[in-house]
Amino acid sequence: MGVNEFIRSYIPMVDFIADILGKNSEVVLNDLTDLDHSIIAIRNNSISHRKIGDPASDLALRTVQAGNKEHRDFIANYRGVTFNNATLCSSTYFLRYEGKVVAMICINTDESCLNELQASLNKVLHAYKPTPDEMRDLETTPEAQIPAATAPASDPAPALEKQQEYEHLTVSSKQYAKRVVAEYLAEIGIQKEYMKRIDKLNCVKRLYEQGFFQLKDSVVDAAEALGASEPSVYRYLQNVRQADPNDVQKEA
Repeated sequence: MGVNEFIRSYIPMVDFIADILGKNSEVVLNDLTDLDHSIIAIRNNSISHRKIGDPASDLALRTVQAGNKEHRDFIANYRGVTFNNATLCSSTYFLRYEGKVVAMICINTDESCLNELQASLNKVLHAYKPTPDEMRDLETTPEAQIPAATAPASDPAPALEKQQEYEHLTVSSKQYAKRVVAEYLAEIGIQKEYMKRIDKLNCVKRLYEQGFFQLKDSVVDAAEALGASEPSVYRYLQNVRQADPNDVQKEA
């Protein structure tokens, strides 16, 4: 098989690729042995308005000039530009005959429709949905953070840092309590079995600040999550409420 026959044997490949990619992708077979009439097959030429018999592109000319210095098998996803300055996404596969690049299969895709669609979609999304930078966390309480719970002098409770929360879509108060306790344990790096009294007090305070104890059976569920007795949870809750000047339920 001679070089010209070898090159022309790839003409069916042009039709094959064009039928797969669709009309927005121009597919070209360039013969580098005849640079003045390089294009020997082309599909979807409305993109570049080139035709069979047209000369080689600047990439083809540079490839021939590079000779054996061109070692790549292909170049994918580079910027192509048409005669009217339209930008394309282009890729080229080099065809070698006896070790020499003699032809190129080039694909030039017009992505302008996709770019316009993306721009329109971004406008719609921005109108209905905030960007990640515009999303904000929810405060645990609408007012200023409640002071730390007061504990006996022998076992002072450290003030917890102000917490920021997302909305957690829990399905039960039991799940709610378990989540809060698990988050607290992860923060301080211990297991539930090693919780001290101050840790349990801090968890009750956190649950209280999030309004958890407005739920039915909340004390029972908190006790189960903490591994504590219900009377203990009531005592922790009493300490927390006594430290809250806005609590209307605390004892006189």
